[in-house]
Amino acid sequence: MPLVPANQPQLIRSCQKDEYYQNNLTNNANELVHTFAGYQTLGEEYVSIIQVDPSKRRIPSRMRRTALIFFHTFVPYLLDKVLICVENELETEAESQRQTSRTWNPLSHVRFWIQRAVGMLTESQRKSLIPLVFALQQGITLLYRLHVAVFYISGAFYHIGKRAAGVSYLRVGNVSGDDPRISNSYRLLGALSLLQLGVTLTLQFNNLKQRQRARQEWKQHRNLLPG
Repeated sequence: MPLVPANQPQLIRSCQKDEYYQNNLTNNANELVHTFAGYQTLGEEYVSIIQVDPSKRRIPSRMRRTALIFFHTFVPYLLDKVLICVENELETEAESQRQTSRTWNPLSHVRFWIQRAVGMLTESQRKSLIPLVFALQQGITLLYRLHVAVFYISGAFYHIGKRAAGVSYLRVGNVSGDDPRISNSYRLLGALSLLQLGVTLTLQFNNLKQRQRARQEWKQHRNLLPG
């Protein structure tokens, strides 16, 4: 492959992408360190809120904070990477699977076991599992949307990781009553989000039924063709 000098747009996009991930890593690292140590993050300090355990009287224990970091950071990352790996392996031919490089990376062992499991499947089984993996990925996205809609209505647990770890917030300092119009606006937004989610699910379900009906009609038509 011939090598040519990189041009200005490529260099700019490369730097922008690196800066974007560096900022994200810095912010995530700051949040993780403060959460694990039991201190307020910059965002929590900005709005004067503190994390509390389900008793509403104590800050979360170190074990609970560790569970929060695990559910909030590592579980979504691992789940996303595993599903992508499963999807890629299901779409890869068995011959190319055996030629896969064994270079080490953080998920190399997981990928190795996924390759072994997928390698034991037949071609028809792999093809039947691809829509299932896609449906699971879409289901996770819909679950996030549902959780945010519930948060708008209830006002608790903005992140699924905090709900799983039982970590909520209390406000410090200004404890005057909130304007009820603000809460009502968020409840309305939550109701609209639930309505939109319901419409999305209905459309996806109808599309699935139409695909299944078309597949059955094609099978019937193929069976009627002369052999």
